[in-house]
Amino acid sequence: MKPLLFTVVLILFSHAMAQNLDQEVWLESGISYQPIKRWTVNGALNQRYNQYGLATIFPQFSVKYKLTKWLRPSIDYRWIASREFLEPYQSSHRLNANLQGDYSIQRFDVGLRLRYQYSFNRINSNYDAEFDQAWRIKPSIQYNIKDFPLSPSFSADFFYDPSNHAEGKQFTRIRYYAGFDFDIQRVHKFSFGSYLDQWINTIPRTRLMYSLGYSFAIAAEKKKAPKGKDIRTL
Repeated sequence: MKPLLFTVVLILFSHAMAQNLDQEVWLESGISYQPIKRWTVNGALNQRYNQYGLATIFPQFSVKYKLTKWLRPSIDYRWIASREFLEPYQSSHRLNANLQGDYSIQRFDVGLRLRYQYSFNRINSNYDAEFDQAWRIKPSIQYNIKDFPLSPSFSADFFYDPSNHAEGKQFTRIRYYAGFDFDIQRVHKFSFGSYLDQWINTIPRTRLMYSLGYSFAIAAEKKKAPKGKDIRTL
């Protein structure tokens, strides 16, 4: 399984590395708390750096409800400060409405997330990818290797622009992810890996992001939770 994992990662990013692409480092730290059964609240701080320094920063607050064993609706709020190149920072508010489904098959955890993201109260009218309105469909898979602390994860996030403009009502971007998750006693959760953004049906652009995430759970569920959940909320 390990040689296959590294082969897949190499194939996924070899084409991108051969191109002239934007590169960023994404850092996320967060905390989660379960006040009552089935409800979880999360807070996180995200920082994204490129060659010009801090490109994007946003705190995020989330509420998640365990509807069934495998289905969890949630809502996120972000206040975002972002800039392109050396331009002044733009600020916006964003809401994410999510529906996450997870199913375990032996050592595999298979997931599917449907998200609608909506931004509002923008100060500047210049385009910034962080202020997109979009439907997002994200299938994912994770494998828990026996007697190995790291769990490899893969996902693909498809962005659909529902706006009524010349380039709207079509898929505009695909975000791939390959990396590892691990936790310590289901309280400390870590993740590291790489994302690859590819814009489609629009002006060609490719972006490679190296990510590192940490989350601390104040009150973990009594039952063992799947590894790697609630770390990446992008």
